[in-house]
Amino acid sequence: MFTVISVQQLERLLDQKRPLILVDLRPAQDYQEAHLENAINLPYDQLEEGILDAYWGMPIVFYCEHGGKSMQVARNYARRGFNAISLGCGIPYYRGKYMVSS
Repeated sequence: MFTVISVQQLERLLDQKRPLILVDLRPAQDYQEAHLENAINLPYDQLEEGILDAYWGMPIVFYCEHGGKSMQVARNYARRGFNAISLGCGIPYYRGKYMVSS
């Protein structure tokens, strides 16, 4: 089972400074315009199975434009035993201090 979080929960999670992986599933151009601090960009259409296997055991937060793709990816990773988390509403709704803009 994967977890779905709100932007407020994301902010609290990031405030904790615990080790986690942030994965931006949007196209590279969207990532370059704005993304969460320390997020890695793995566009949804280029995501390959096994690419995140090195992070097994760590919480992985997936986010995208509207939340649908991140839920799908989180569900797939959770089925493989990962601690997968999806930002349910999509990243445009996040206005917190961890957003990096170009």
